[in-house]
Amino acid sequence: MRSLLRRLLGGVAVLTLAIGCSSKPEMAQVSGTVKFKGQPVPAGWISFTPEPGKGSVRVGYIKDGVYGSAKEVERGVFPGHNQIIIAGFDGKKIPLWVQGKQIFNPVNDTLDVRPGTMTKDFVIPDLAGQNVRILPTADE
Repeated sequence: MRSLLRRLLGGVAVLTLAIGCSSKPEMAQVSGTVKFKGQPVPAGWISFTPEPGKGSVRVGYIKDGVYGSAKEVERGVFPGHNQIIIAGFDGKKIPLWVQGKQIFNPVNDTLDVRPGTMTKDFVIPDLAGQNVRILPTADE
């Protein structure tokens, strides 16, 4: 009887560990502003790419210089070290370009995302606006 009880308790412990290890991490909520040449970026997007195996890419949209992961369809950002890419547009709709004309080359950055809620403001360097390469977007 003791042997059966030990196996049963051992099974419960293993199951408890397996359930605990397989749960998804709590998503962090990141929001803030994005400015270029001292002005809010009219439209654009910011992507958060966690380290391999730590989650999937999340994209937040910029409107009037403001972004927030809690407002997106896929809410939140995976906590940990993230690669950031920021793209900005003039916000004036034109055929095939819903967010308008690209105003700077995409900017790469990094961010250590803490669990919970955090604010991170970005200032795009003026140099990013030189020799802008027009890149295709998902809007096409």
